[in-house]
Formats: sequence, C-alpha cells, structure tokens
Amino acid sequence: MKIQVHEDISYLFDNSQRHKLDIYFPQISPAIVPLVVYIHGGAWRTGDKSEFRQIAKGIINASQNRLVVAVINYELSTRSADSARHPEHLNDAMAAVRFLVTDQSYPGRSIIDHDQVFLVGHSAGAHLSALMALAPHPHFAHLCNIKGVLGIAGIYNIPKLLRTNPEYCDFIDMAFDTSQHDDASPHCVARKFHDKAGHVRFMVVNSCKDELVAPEQATDFAARLVTTGYTDVTLVVKDLGTHDGALLNQELWNMIVRFII
Repeated sequence: MKIQVHEDISYLFDNSQRHKLDIYFPQISPAIVPLVVYIHGGAWRTGDKSEFRQIAKGIINASQNRLVVAVINYELSTRSADSARHPEHLNDAMAAVRFLVTDQSYPGRSIIDHDQVFLVGHSAGAHLSALMALAPHPHFAHLCNIKGVLGIAGIYNIPKLLRTNPEYCDFIDMAFDTSQHDDASPHCVARKFHDKAGHVRFMVVNSCKDELVAPEQATDFAARLVTTGYTDVTLVVKDLGTHDGALLNQELWNMIVRFII
C-alpha cells in the first residue's frame, strides 16, 4: 500500500521544529476517513515525530487505507530556565488539533472527516491526549471533533506515580510545579468536565510487561472514567511487549484500528 508522507508542516506558523507535524495518508483512499493525531511520549522531555514513522504507517496499513495519521511535535521540558512547563505541552497539542481541524491547505486534508478525530498517545503523550479531552481549555473549541482517546502506557495520576516511583521526580519536576500535580492528572480531573466530554470514547492500554509504567495507572484511570459516567471505556492489560516495544506490535496497531473504525 502506498502512503504519502508530508513532513514539517508548521501548525503555529513560527517555524519552530517543536511546532511542526508530519502527516501520513493513503495515496488511494476508499472514502473520507477519520484522522488519528499521534502524540509521542518521552516523559515530556524527549522525543521527536521523526521517530514514529513505523507506527504511523503501521496504523494506516492495518486500517487498509481507511485512516490518516498526523504525528506532532510539542515543546519539551529541560533543565534550562526558559524551558517549557505545564501547560505548554498541552497548549501545543491543542494548537496542533486546532490546525488540523481548521486549516484548509495542508496535504491530505480533502480526505479527512474532521468530525472524526481520534487522539492516540503513548506514555506522556497519553497523558496529554487524556487531559485534552478531560480538562479542555475554555478557548479550545474543538472538543466536539474529538470522538475518541486511546492511551498506551499512559501517566494518568501524577501523585500516585510519585508514590510508586519516587525516582521519577526528576522528570516530573522538570515539567510540573508541585501545585499542578492534581489538576494536571487526568485521573483527578475526570469528574470536572463530564458534561463537555461525555461523548468521548476511551481505550486505555497497558502492557503487563511494561517496565516503566505500572498497569495500575491504566486500571485505576479506566475505573475512574466508568464511575464518573463515561459509557464507552475499554481497558486492555496484556503482554504487548516493553514500554517502547509495544509501539511496534502489530496487535496494538490492529487494536487502534478496531477502536476507531
């Protein structure tokens, strides 16, 4: 299957590499298709869209050309004084979705159903995906376009993560102020905006062989969504490989496709 790739599309028009995305779409599509926005992980401090070509192409091939995938960059947190901190990563992700829904000129746009946007995130990217849906910014007008969130090995509860893995305080402190831990945790804010996000479907995935994020992050978050009143929540905890290895698992790609189509 031939897939077209257009790289380094600026979604904030400032020419920053951290504000660019790559878009993958089938050369021949059977119809107008949903859009997957893939948000990479890396503890909010590492990662680049160029590292995820294989998963983007894998998802499209698994869908038999029935999906378009956009892989986004966003500002990262470092030790420098002017480095990005929460909510800057989230603001960038929202800006990318806003661009993909509203811009009229980027390649592949003509075959996208912009009312069928699905966020797929890994690790820190799963955190951003869930937070975009569950704690929408008042100026983000496109929550209605987001129909589903699929999180892979996500960090959903920052206080619990620090209790179980206190050594993670290094990268958490780079990205968040201590006072933000609760409000920046999808698990903690799930109840606040159910009236706005109740239409969103969720799939929460964690490999039981994940060496970095314990499955309890997934199981607790899925349970919170259900008790809050979200009616379409799927939890998958099984052996999909290691934290990063799961992303190259054909079973995961098939799972993503079945969730969306």
